[in-house]
Amino acid sequence: MSLIPAPSAGRAWAWPALLAAGLACADDVPPLADHIVPIEVRQFYAGQVNTPFVDVTVCDAAQSCRTVPNVIVDTGSTGLRLYRGALDGLELEAVTTPDDRPLSDWSKFGERYLWGAIHRAHVRIGQVTTTQAIPIEIYDRPTPFERLPDAYMQGDSREWIIRTGNGILGISTSPREAGSYCVERAAGGVQSAPQWEWVLVDEGRQLANPIAYFPEPYNNGSVIQLPAVDARAVGAKVQGWLGLGLGTPTDALFAPGVRVLWSELDKDGYFPLTIGERRLDVMLDSGTNLLALDLDHLDIPCRGAGDDRYDAPIATPIELTAKCGGRQFRLEQPLYVGPADATLCGNLGYAVLPTMALASRWTNGRNTLGIPFFYGRTVATGLRGTVNPFAQAPRVIGEGFAVPSKSPNGFIAYTD
Repeated sequence: MSLIPAPSAGRAWAWPALLAAGLACADDVPPLADHIVPIEVRQFYAGQVNTPFVDVTVCDAAQSCRTVPNVIVDTGSTGLRLYRGALDGLELEAVTTPDDRPLSDWSKFGERYLWGAIHRAHVRIGQVTTTQAIPIEIYDRPTPFERLPDAYMQGDSREWIIRTGNGILGISTSPREAGSYCVERAAGGVQSAPQWEWVLVDEGRQLANPIAYFPEPYNNGSVIQLPAVDARAVGAKVQGWLGLGLGTPTDALFAPGVRVLWSELDKDGYFPLTIGERRLDVMLDSGTNLLALDLDHLDIPCRGAGDDRYDAPIATPIELTAKCGGRQFRLEQPLYVGPADATLCGNLGYAVLPTMALASRWTNGRNTLGIPFFYGRTVATGLRGTVNPFAQAPRVIGEGFAVPSKSPNGFIAYTD
């Protein structure tokens, strides 16, 4: 997950007509099924853009439960992380090391750090609950007297992350987060600052992807569906769907006859995509609110003066070619890059910005297809080690065939 904060006002905004062309707002809607629940792209704070939210329920060992709204859906990270203040006093069992020391996790989201304690909870999305209590992370606001590692404090972003929502639902291709786990050990002397040491933890103590712990057939992946949006418009919010399980459980999210392309991922979660004549390794990430791509070869200018936002004069289509099953397919639905000043719409209450794009140097060279790619598509994320039900190039929904294929690093599939 990488979220760019809302930009401050710069030169005069170039797209005033887009305000009148805003997208229709979504009303609260019931789930399509027990395992297909509404998600919504909207603002949690003023200026926030392209961020999908879902409700997540957590329960303690006594089955006392809290439903936490405004949790970011993030296919680029692993594990459920929640702000303690959103739990309304619910206390969860702490995860400890074998020598009974509480376990903490140091996570990185883009250039931002998050620190939290590991706890156990049953996790429910819709009416689907994990088959056991799994490790999740609970984080707090910083306090004046806490003593965390100096290296962490240099990038501590808890206040900013709390501002973005009530938590992060990490449903990547990985069943668990190997992560950076720490325990505190006394430095000696009552007044001494505590020291922290890194520890290796077994899988049962690692942050868990809830998808991997749902009962069959909901435990092999997830599907996000968002409606198409006009590249020339912005909107206050749009409503889509999050489906649990791949194949039969979520076929209803794929229109009959639609073309579905798929790609196996490498060990780091990337797959090849050609933009123009350049091949890029890209990642699909619903937790990133923009496109971060190397488009230098297309001569699309950036804003300049340290501003890496692409600044096309109008919404400019970017043609994509993807490899699927050994063949190359030109995507019928292009991406769009627009004027940099369109990002200022976030400050005016508009959360849906389909042309928001930055040069990939902003993400240290990592080419990422964030939420703008998801608009108008149904996108599936398959867990590592599961069978790929889309492994026919391309598979056509409703024709009743699929070639089983174990996926060592996970896979993605998307409509076009």
